[in-house]
Amino acid sequence: MRGKLMIHYFVTFILACLIIFAINIVFMRENIYGVGALYNYEPEQLVTTFRNYIYLTEDNKVEVNKEGMDLLNSDNIGLQILDEDNKEVFQYKKPATAPSYYSNVSLIDMYSHKEETLFLSEKTINNKTYTYLLFLDPNKVKRITYSYDVKLIEEAHKFPLLIIINLALIIIISFLSTVRLTRPINRIINKILNLSNGNYNIGKTKQGIYFKVEKSLNNLAGRLEINEREREKLEEMREEWISNISHDIKTPLTSIIGNAEIMADTEYEIDDKIRDKCCTTIIRKSEYIKTLVEDLNLSTRLKNNTLVLNKKKTNIVSLVRHVIIDIINDEKYSDSNITFNYSNEEILLELDEGLIKRVFINLIINAFVHNSKDVKVSINIQKLDTGGVNISIEDNGKGVSEDELNNIFKRYYRGTNTSKKIEGSGLGMAIAHDIIKSHGAEIVATGKLGSGLKIEIRF
Repeated sequence: MRGKLMIHYFVTFILACLIIFAINIVFMRENIYGVGALYNYEPEQLVTTFRNYIYLTEDNKVEVNKEGMDLLNSDNIGLQILDEDNKEVFQYKKPATAPSYYSNVSLIDMYSHKEETLFLSEKTINNKTYTYLLFLDPNKVKRITYSYDVKLIEEAHKFPLLIIINLALIIIISFLSTVRLTRPINRIINKILNLSNGNYNIGKTKQGIYFKVEKSLNNLAGRLEINEREREKLEEMREEWISNISHDIKTPLTSIIGNAEIMADTEYEIDDKIRDKCCTTIIRKSEYIKTLVEDLNLSTRLKNNTLVLNKKKTNIVSLVRHVIIDIINDEKYSDSNITFNYSNEEILLELDEGLIKRVFINLIINAFVHNSKDVKVSINIQKLDTGGVNISIEDNGKGVSEDELNNIFKRYYRGTNTSKKIEGSGLGMAIAHDIIKSHGAEIVATGKLGSGLKIEIRF
């Protein structure tokens, strides 16, 4: 992978450099050398043409016509016209250093003056020769006289060698840039490949232009590793749950089949008492299986968000009170120790009464099932100043370990802090959690081994 990346970037970089090089050559050829704009500015045409603008007036005075004056103004050109004795007869914007009279020597000196760019020519009018001096703007036009060795210039203009050197530099720079660019990209690609192969140990993050990308990949690897462990753990819990639920269904089915066979056997004489016992067992075991199926169905609908809530204003205090009464009326929990406290006699909430009732049944019965008979369960409902409602179900039982606390609301999880055989789907706490969440409320479990368990619901 690294070799392919290096070849790709190396070729791309060289092609880019060659294209830029070619564009520069074409540009210079067309815009500089092609139009002769580099060294050979030639104002001879301007100087020659200007003589057409000079004329003599009727009183034999030298003047410049309007077209000539416009040319002088447009190009910021100074003008001085001399007669045959080199005396000034006309001037316009001449430099301050220009005298009114020139000797032949001073005229030559002025012509080679570095601070002025001077061009001169002559015009003959009525057999008299007039010399005119044009002072071009020195900021635009410079006159430079230099000498050079022809052989040295020829040796200096070895363009093939220059091109070879440039190409060599392009190749070297391209190679170094490619190595620098592909090294972190190759690391990133290898890390992504490792992630796709389930290898989440992808190495340290190195400083560079891709530092944030590599850091993000490392964070992603950490999250994926945690998710993978959670998935494996959940899968293990699911397999164990399937085994338990299969056993929980098989056991009552065996009892139902056995009692049904007794009643169906015509050779076996049974009285009304035995028949009643068999029917009661069949009904009770069937109800148990029905409950398991309902739990599975409800859990699936909650998980997929397909359950439609039938909300209405409900007095949560009255609802919880009826749940407690129903539990106490059950002979299994008739001796249970339950205390119930609330801040207001009427606290109204928008609830699906049936689902919320099931939540409190699950939570309260769990407190008794997973603890000894003398466990105390305290239920407290408080209306907060903020308008919210806080409900707690707290027991003083065996508590839970940290691992159990982290998994208490997960599907398929069954606690291990009891020696009793726990019947049921193992979905009770998960269903309670999902019902509360579907109402827009929050449910939190706190506790530790030996200190009981507290479930708080916040509407």
